[in-house]
Amino acid sequence: MPPKDPEMRPTPGGPASPNSSTPAGPDTEVDARPTRRRFTAEYKLAIVREADAARDSGGVGAILRREGLYASHLINWRRQRASGELSAD
Repeated sequence: MPPKDPEMRPTPGGPASPNSSTPAGPDTEVDARPTRRRFTAEYKLAIVREADAARDSGGVGAILRREGLYASHLINWRRQRASGELSAD
């Protein structure tokens, strides 16, 4: 179904916009392969200790959001600590 307003026409790569000569929308070019994050043993231990000390409801979730981490990171790091893979060298 065509737009009701004749001045509004779809533009390639973007939503309908008033007639203009500039392309719509931001540049969405991304790297072919994003860089994988790497965490040091010290960082992992610090986060695990902070999560262990969190007593408030939602405290662990707040830490994970603040640091941009997933619960699976915390689970894996706790397993590593328990198995001795993480140490405070």
